[in-house]
Amino acid sequence: MSEDPYVYPGTSVLRNRFGVRDAGELARRERDASSAEILALLDSPLPGRYDLAHLQAFHSRIFGGVYEWAGELRSVAIAKVDLFALPVHIAPYLSGVLAELPGERFLKGMPADRLTDRLAHYLAEINAVHPFREGNGRTQRALIGQLAADAGYHLAWERLTAARNIETSVAAMRGDNAPLREAIGELLCAQPPAGGRDPRAASRELPRARRLRDPREAHAGAGAQHGPA
Repeated sequence: MSEDPYVYPGTSVLRNRFGVRDAGELARRERDASSAEILALLDSPLPGRYDLAHLQAFHSRIFGGVYEWAGELRSVAIAKVDLFALPVHIAPYLSGVLAELPGERFLKGMPADRLTDRLAHYLAEINAVHPFREGNGRTQRALIGQLAADAGYHLAWERLTAARNIETSVAAMRGDNAPLREAIGELLCAQPPAGGRDPRAASRELPRARRLRDPREAHAGAGAQHGPA
């Protein structure tokens, strides 16, 4: 089995800008750094066309202070419950999926039920690919949340529990988007008029992120370093 270039030799710890080789310490530093960037995105949206380059820009923004490879598409195979897209398929597949958005006017003007369905579709497709070595969940939620905001809605991700995130993601990976649609429907609400983003959500996001890290991403960091887990 080939060596994973993303980790320090003989460990499962991702190479990082801090030089930290303790998994717990890296998790804490990564969590704090990424949470601060996610919070900042609520007030300073990241411009772009919701294409692959835009998704990569989100990852670079959120994780650039932690990993030198932030924003780069992964070059190794990874798996959690199921195997994600192989590296050779990441760019062509996601480019094709996200190319649908301009034809849908970036989901603007859709009724809430249709919007819910399309948000679930795009989130499920990005998640199935998992284009980055680490930080996929946070990156895709940031992009989809901003996409919803541009369409006039707020996605209250802070109300999504870790357990339900896993449940809906696994179901979508296996071809059933219904649980994900239901969850998004419960999290979607009309955008508040002032500032374009709900300040209450912003105030909750950082403390929540500090106490709860997506266990699926934690699993990837610990167990997917040589490809399928």
